[in-house]
Amino acid sequence: MDTSYVVKFIYSGEAATVPLLHNWSFLDLCNSIRSRFPDLIQGKFMLRYIIPPDSTSCFLESEVDMRMIFRNLVRYNSDFVEVFVTDLPSSSESVVSNTVCEDSSTMLEENDYLGCYRAEAPKSYMTKGWESYIHSEGQKFEGGVVEFRDTLRKYAIEIGFSYEFVRNDKVRLSSLLCLIRFVPIQTKKAIDIADEIKSDYGLDVAYRTVWYGTELAKTALHGDEAESYAQLLWFSESVMKSNPDSRIAIEFHRETHRFQRMFVTYGAWMKGFQSCRPILFIDATFITNKYKGQIIAASAKDANQGLYPVAYAIVDSENESNWRFFLEVLAEEFAKHPMRRVTFISDRHVGLLSAFPRVFPNNPHGFCFRHLMANLSDKFPAGSYLKDRIPYLFMCCAYSRTPEMYQFNMEILRSEGGDIVAQFLEDLPKENWCMAYFNGERFGEMTNNLAESFNNWVLPLKSLPILDINDGIRVKSMASIAARKQDAQEWLSELCPAIEKKLKENLEVGRHWRVSRSDTYVYEVHCQKYNSMVNLETRFCSCGEWQLYSFPCSHALVVIQQHGSSPYLYVNELYKVEKYRETYSFPINPLPSISKPVHDFGRDAVILQPPLTRRPPGRPRKKRFRKRS
Repeated sequence: MDTSYVVKFIYSGEAATVPLLHNWSFLDLCNSIRSRFPDLIQGKFMLRYIIPPDSTSCFLESEVDMRMIFRNLVRYNSDFVEVFVTDLPSSSESVVSNTVCEDSSTMLEENDYLGCYRAEAPKSYMTKGWESYIHSEGQKFEGGVVEFRDTLRKYAIEIGFSYEFVRNDKVRLSSLLCLIRFVPIQTKKAIDIADEIKSDYGLDVAYRTVWYGTELAKTALHGDEAESYAQLLWFSESVMKSNPDSRIAIEFHRETHRFQRMFVTYGAWMKGFQSCRPILFIDATFITNKYKGQIIAASAKDANQGLYPVAYAIVDSENESNWRFFLEVLAEEFAKHPMRRVTFISDRHVGLLSAFPRVFPNNPHGFCFRHLMANLSDKFPAGSYLKDRIPYLFMCCAYSRTPEMYQFNMEILRSEGGDIVAQFLEDLPKENWCMAYFNGERFGEMTNNLAESFNNWVLPLKSLPILDINDGIRVKSMASIAARKQDAQEWLSELCPAIEKKLKENLEVGRHWRVSRSDTYVYEVHCQKYNSMVNLETRFCSCGEWQLYSFPCSHALVVIQQHGSSPYLYVNELYKVEKYRETYSFPINPLPSISKPVHDFGRDAVILQPPLTRRPPGRPRKKRFRKRS
């Protein structure tokens, strides 16, 4: 008999070596394995093989695979093959009742009667064979360090641990093992998937084919987008039941039951907002799923300058009617809570400008300075000296802290800008954009950048069905609140970390300034180019920064040190750790979906239909045009 080939069987950490004969069939191989490992049951195990130096494991399931072993032995000029034997995963482990029918000896399986509560069957993954890649101490790797790195990586993924290389070079390496931490994989674009198929398999797949496949995968993962609308009423009822004081308002056409718009806020958001600065940043961002639309959102800043969502709405477009709907429901929620005078900052959208004074006539409304400056810059030709000069002068006017400073800067702006600037300023009240004339608490916030942060926060959700958008926002916010609550327990300072850093920077600026005392709480600060007057009792500085930001400026901090007081006593309470912890002390409760209806609607139940939309010509856009107010 020809014994030029050798096969090693590896099973459950044990190994056996036998000669591999040319005339062996797949059944002969299986019988040889069972003779070496008597505990194996025919048809209850799975085989994979590796032919060194190639570390790739291949399936061994039929006569064809058996013939490929001999071909690959010749191809790699090898006389040795490793066969890994693993038990097949058992079918669903059912819970069996002790009750026996009188006319049958068959046990009744409880799973058959548990409906959606039944135990799920274990799933066998394609990586199952990786668990046997490393099987014993002293195992050798013919491919050296390169093969060991690849084998260890796959083995670690399947077993469930992570590792670090303590020593790692071309000849030797040693590793430190620890628990694994899984990271979510971002959704790939169709063009990237097509490139990977070409790179890994050498196949040319048309872009449209890949794109269509990704759309089918999304449908399989998230469900049909049209059916998603039918679940919104269930989502609304479940949220308000599990999260008291929450509000979800859904409007739809009474005859056709077609969805029109919805408003969402959680009781935890509204309660937490009481401990944030009374400023709301409002804006809208587009939805990229099949039925399109807009997300209108109101967000705040917590005590550590972080994003804190307060409410949002899903509408078909950004117009006056939808803005009024959003603001009116928001006002109703404000009436339920002891609300302070809230300042709104926006990008000055036309629909918002019409709706805002009708709903919040007594609330300050600040315009985003960044949008205004971009609009003014667009009025001058590219390459012109004035294209950069005029926006700079406009910025000096916007950040003027006193009326006198504003008048001085405005004269320069009007003289250099001429009729273009005069026309731009005609319908732009200075009370909405200039620090010196703003009639509310703005805390130094001159832009609507936080609204852009919310847009980026929901970016991964905007292409999903409407139910997944809503639930995704809920889950992200729920996890964020829990994580920030946990982080705040470890903070030892009286101020939040971002505010503590700002305080130290302001202290550093004025270390070399001289201070003269005028009265018990009144001081004069001698800077290099000018002097400032500071009154600690009224929390006033002649530079205006302390009043505008509600945070001690460099002049005030120098005086506070000279006075012998603690700077923390003069910092607004809304910047302190205590307020931050209050903000995140209200959790969003989980929403079990095990009782979610699928198609089991009653005869009189309202089944929401998706809105009527018409697909625009050309390829769908995935990136938005930069907004101009």
